[in-house]
Amino acid sequence: EKKAHQILTEENYNVYLPLITEIHQWSDRKKKVQVPMFRGYIFVNCLLNQIHRIIQINHIVAPVKIGDEFAVLRLKDIELLRKIEEHGIQATAEQIRIQKGDSVGIKSGPLKGYNGICIQELGQNYVFIAIEAIDHYIKIKVHKGEILRI
Repeated sequence: EKKAHQILTEENYNVYLPLITEIHQWSDRKKKVQVPMFRGYIFVNCLLNQIHRIIQINHIVAPVKIGDEFAVLRLKDIELLRKIEEHGIQATAEQIRIQKGDSVGIKSGPLKGYNGICIQELGQNYVFIAIEAIDHYIKIKVHKGEILRI
């Protein structure tokens, strides 16, 4: 991540790599080390037509996508990460896995704002949304990036 950040910065991209301080212990000493808050991720503010060039750079694997769309971090999320970093707030980043039976909300696409229950079939994510008046559910296939646990 740090090398990719350096290369992108040198190529004048607007790039952000949030770092946190961890204490690493070796057999003879302890040392504070700055590590990426999200291992495997850096954030680049760029135009859609720049993505193809960016993924050609060494140390860049692929852009994050939600369905067919590139993931976009909200400005308020970037501000949160910067505040954590600036104030040295103790934080760890953890990805919460949505599991079968979790209550979820759809966060993007034409069904944004609807809530349901996550089910999984053969590795696919589906959401059941209740149509309560007739005591039925609609089963909808969704990409895992389109739902969030509530």
